[in-house]
Amino acid sequence: MRRYGLLAAGAIVILVFAVAMSTHGSRPKVGVAEIHIAPGTSAADIARMLVDNNVIDSADDFMQKAQDEGAAADLKAGTYRLRRGEPIGNIIADLRQGKQAADKVLTVPEGFDIADIAGLLASKTAISAPAYGAAAAVNGRQLPLPGAGKAPSLEGFLFPSTYNLDEDTDAAALVKQQLEVFRENTGGLDWSGAAGQRTAPANLTPYQILIVASMVEREARVPEERPLVAAVIYNRLKSGMKLEVDATVQYAIGAWKKDLTEQDLQTDSPYNTRLYAGLPPGPICNPGLASIQAALQPAAVNYLYYVATGDAAGHHFFTDSYDAFLREKRSR
Repeated sequence: MRRYGLLAAGAIVILVFAVAMSTHGSRPKVGVAEIHIAPGTSAADIARMLVDNNVIDSADDFMQKAQDEGAAADLKAGTYRLRRGEPIGNIIADLRQGKQAADKVLTVPEGFDIADIAGLLASKTAISAPAYGAAAAVNGRQLPLPGAGKAPSLEGFLFPSTYNLDEDTDAAALVKQQLEVFRENTGGLDWSGAAGQRTAPANLTPYQILIVASMVEREARVPEERPLVAAVIYNRLKSGMKLEVDATVQYAIGAWKKDLTEQDLQTDSPYNTRLYAGLPPGPICNPGLASIQAALQPAAVNYLYYVATGDAAGHHFFTDSYDAFLREKRSR
């Protein structure tokens, strides 16, 4: 009996010691904390936020590690989901890289149009597709390119990039960001440069060049073919030929479908370059910088036609001969 009494007493001592450890030792690190870091927040304030949210134990340890790694001035604003108990070095690396919570970051791919972006937003955020569509209307805005005075919408200016979203980001705020990023990426370009290229018409406005860039974005699949596609568009404009760009028909019908029917091709829309000569009234998507640069510097070639070769990479066959174009097309 006495031996069992001693064991019970020992168990009590162990239990008291465990309770003391849980009460007075380091705080438990369980789960994930969502931390919003506003622009301009100092490293010291970030450290305090991490302590307050039970992500780390010591603000001093965080600051020492950040200073040792030369990262104190490089911690990026945004919304992060940080695992409690994560090593401080890993947390600093995430903040330094801007590795935010996936649903707080929106990546808009090259070639998306307004409807595509609206759908992407609706699937990933609380911003509705109609709200984004309304925000992407011109609404009296001064657009950042000459010749865009009668632009039907902000199509073409909603620059494809990765955007940080926070709880205050609504459709209007995102559109404002996209226009700012467009200006940042294109403000240093020589928009008169296309006029000096042999293939480009001399009287194009920067907005018309953006329209060409949007067609290049949707038509070219291989990067090195972008200047060639731009050259074909310009050559056809100069010769008075209809552009007959299938991507404009896809835009007109509101679907990026691969195989267009005869009914699709007859869609009565000013965007349908199968029916109407000249450029469409506005861009058909939001092109990336590479396609804009291709429209500014088209290849010096005489090509008037291209047709997809059907390979996995998406190459095209280019020619200035209608007969060669037809032969190539029939062989596919």
